[in-house]
Amino acid sequence: MPSRTPPPTVRINIPTVNVGEAWTPAPLRKQRFLKTRLVRLYLPCLLIVSLVLNIYYFTRPAPLALPTTLSSSVHRGDGSGHRGFEQADMRQLTDLVIVPGHGVFLGSGSPLDEANWYLLEQQRGEVGAYMAHVGKGVEMVKEHEHALLVFSGGKTRVEAGMHSEAQGYWMAAEQMNWLTNDVFRRVVTEEFARDSFENVLFSIARFHEMTGNYPDRITVVGFEFKHQRFVDLHRKALRYPRIRFNYIGINPPGDVSAWKKSEKVTFDMFAKDLYGCLGALAEKRSQRNPFMTTHGYARSCPEIAKLLEYCPKPAAAVFDGDLPWLS
Repeated sequence: MPSRTPPPTVRINIPTVNVGEAWTPAPLRKQRFLKTRLVRLYLPCLLIVSLVLNIYYFTRPAPLALPTTLSSSVHRGDGSGHRGFEQADMRQLTDLVIVPGHGVFLGSGSPLDEANWYLLEQQRGEVGAYMAHVGKGVEMVKEHEHALLVFSGGKTRVEAGMHSEAQGYWMAAEQMNWLTNDVFRRVVTEEFARDSFENVLFSIARFHEMTGNYPDRITVVGFEFKHQRFVDLHRKALRYPRIRFNYIGINPPGDVSAWKKSEKVTFDMFAKDLYGCLGALAEKRSQRNPFMTTHGYARSCPEIAKLLEYCPKPAAAVFDGDLPWLS
């Protein structure tokens, strides 16, 4: 049987091609170039932004926190978000700090923005001074562990609704994170005062309601141009010892000459009517009580009930009855 000859072997040479040199359609080459360029451009930017955010997170300033002065522990209760505090012994408090209210903070937004306040036209531009008064009051109770701060001022403007001046100041301090655990229990409101004399007298009554005692010392934080009215007239009407009565004045920025002229008129009115219960001052009180609220201080503070009801004739006659801060 004849032998079969095997078929010839065919060799095919396949050229090797570098992938980078391989031909691709022009549109695809352009897209690849753009993607590479975008990655090279934006990746460093993303890394820088990430680095900046991390640095800010670890070095960001904390909200204003006042150093602790009063032993008072805080717990979060059942997780509802409400703060719970151990009851401080209010009977140990001896000093009263009063911050009289002016405008009404409405409780939402930043208290540094006057758009969040109800203000009379002449009060525009004063919010910074109001907040300075609030901050100074909180600073004082932070520094003195036996002090009670009272924000004083009633529901004086019907346009502000049921927001009182005192409540607004308290909420402003809370919004600023100034009511830290150590001072929280020692900052309260007095929500019936309609003028500066009642700011002082009614705050004394609130001190008694909170502590069971009357203050050994009083400090008022307000406008400097009202200094003389509080020290020379209101203190005199209450027969509170001068050596135990202090006033810290902080004026609004700028020219206060117009306010000084207005204050001269009010000072003269109180000089003639020490207790503000007759004539124009009595009418002003009536106008500043649009919701017809009535306090109960004569009942809670029987030792000064007669003083609370005192309205002499002649109007400049000083109350001569017994007073607990003189005994």
